[in-house]
Amino acid sequence: MKNNFRHYTYLFIVSMLMLTSCQEFLDINEDPNNPVDVAEPQLLGGVIANFSYEVLGGYPVRVTNTWVQQTAYNGTLPHYGIYDIDENAVNNLWTFFSYTDVMQNCKVLVEKSERNGTYDYAGIARTIWAWNMSIVTDLWNSAPYSQAWQQESYPFPVYDSQETIYENIQTLLDEAIDNFDRTDKMAPFVGAEDFVYGGDISKWRKMAHMLKARFYLHLTYAPGKDARTQAQLALDQLSDAFTSNADDAGYTYVDEEGQENPWFQYTIDGKWDNNTQLSAHYVDLLLGSGDPRIHAQAQLQGGVYAGHPNGAPSAANVSFLGNYYSDADAALDWLTFAEQKFIEAEAKFLLGDKTGAEAAYQEGVMASFAKLSAAISVGATKAGVTAAELDQAIDDYMAANLDLVDQDNAAYRQIMIQKYIANYLQFETYNDYRRTGFPILEMAQNVIQTDLNEVASRFPYPSAELNFNTDNVNAQGIPVGRRAVKEKVWWDSAPENCTLCPQ
Repeated sequence: MKNNFRHYTYLFIVSMLMLTSCQEFLDINEDPNNPVDVAEPQLLGGVIANFSYEVLGGYPVRVTNTWVQQTAYNGTLPHYGIYDIDENAVNNLWTFFSYTDVMQNCKVLVEKSERNGTYDYAGIARTIWAWNMSIVTDLWNSAPYSQAWQQESYPFPVYDSQETIYENIQTLLDEAIDNFDRTDKMAPFVGAEDFVYGGDISKWRKMAHMLKARFYLHLTYAPGKDARTQAQLALDQLSDAFTSNADDAGYTYVDEEGQENPWFQYTIDGKWDNNTQLSAHYVDLLLGSGDPRIHAQAQLQGGVYAGHPNGAPSAANVSFLGNYYSDADAALDWLTFAEQKFIEAEAKFLLGDKTGAEAAYQEGVMASFAKLSAAISVGATKAGVTAAELDQAIDDYMAANLDLVDQDNAAYRQIMIQKYIANYLQFETYNDYRRTGFPILEMAQNVIQTDLNEVASRFPYPSAELNFNTDNVNAQGIPVGRRAVKEKVWWDSAPENCTLCPQ
């Protein structure tokens, strides 16, 4: 019953979106047989499903994970793995998935929930709205916010600066926390339509605090910001955030047609393509350090773990994503306690508390291993590794990696590398790479632009904006199409403002 509810909620919310969008542009009478009003549970179920599949497990992650070389696109050249990405490639993500399917519905849900006193729905909607808007600005820099989702009043919304958008994101999360803390809540209350926490609002409240910490840390090296101040702001949120792996957020998919995990659909099943495989850089990193997590994060190919050099011509015998991440009924990780501990470790390190940083760092590594323990064991068995050998490999890895090295730059790199591994297949790895320069990457082969000498820094603005909001998008001064990837977003000013980042 739950699976059917999930499926039909998704279809229903998409159809209602079409009706609502038409209503914004056309002056028509309402058809009583096709009501445009949608109750909070159906709205929330659709928002969560769309955000998980289209955004957190969708195009922005598939592209940027090739750019930070956890994965590689093993297909016919050219492709986005060599930064061949233009204004048409990103149009659906901006126009439909983010601004419409997720954030427009979040706005509708907030307004309905506050009218009806169902404040927990408003809190969840604001949390997802803030998160999706962060991804938009982290990919495109300036973007419509203050005049967005107001078609009748602002058919051509202005672009707000990334600094302003970040301020509004923090405000949205503060308002979400206020919604969760309300004592005058009315029915209906959040239940099974919450495919992340099953209606446990205390965990959504923790998520909002953790996201606030993450976003404060994003601005560590932004122009006009102070790294220590941002680190302290992040730390201040963590006392109300996750307390263990039990708080981890994720969306569990089901092995039914159209219901499968997005990584399964895009990398295993071949419903769209199955060219996303392991990067040689990432496989070499894990094998070179004896990291047992490779048994969870990759599948054996011809009896070995093998990666594909980023940007190289297509080749055979390359490892696919590990079953923990890519089975049809696998959960898609949203946010984890392990990441939170690495946020804490970095923040304390920047504040000069190296003892506290090391303790948080150690908890982060152990949380990552604990989360993947069952998958590591299964993968190791397939690789012919005995239980005793696996235990020894884990002990050896911990002995070699749990203590932070003495040199500041090396210790900072160590924190960020472990976060990079723990956040496997997460969009956040791209933010951390741009923000800190870790991990250190070599350019992909066969890049589409011969004058590009570093990993792509952003997405180009979409064709819909270029065609229908022309003046406002042109005012940003960003080249059209693939040339845009060389332009940095506002907060991406490292290494100029980061003494610990690679120079």
